[in-house]
Amino acid sequence: MPYKVLVADDDEGQRKSHGFALEVATAILEDEIAIVETATSVDTWQKIKSEVFNLIILDNDFKDTNLKGHLPGIALLQLAKKEGANRSTPIFFCSADAYDTLKSMVERFGGVYLPKVGYDIEKVAELFAAKMKK
Repeated sequence: MPYKVLVADDDEGQRKSHGFALEVATAILEDEIAIVETATSVDTWQKIKSEVFNLIILDNDFKDTNLKGHLPGIALLQLAKKEGANRSTPIFFCSADAYDTLKSMVERFGGVYLPKVGYDIEKVAELFAAKMKK
């Protein structure tokens, strides 16, 4: 059975970067990875509540403030760790907001902080694979 990963980011280019890293991770894991993508916080929360994932990759700053139910990524992380079937799912929090307060909040809420600056696909693939190994 393949691994299932949620990639939640409003930036299509960043979703593609995560997709490339996950392709490399398939070779490390020697198994398939089914990728589910979302571009809004509202869709992301719906997926987290309704589906089970082996890994979740979250952005912080979704550009959907006009949508009812909008949440920042840090709130999605908190909710995912408190409610539903993904409470024990590893969550990478990938953000361009590279400040120590955010990093410490992510770690306090049970996530793994991954800065977008200096994103190395091979290193990230190894991190993803290590967290997903069954």
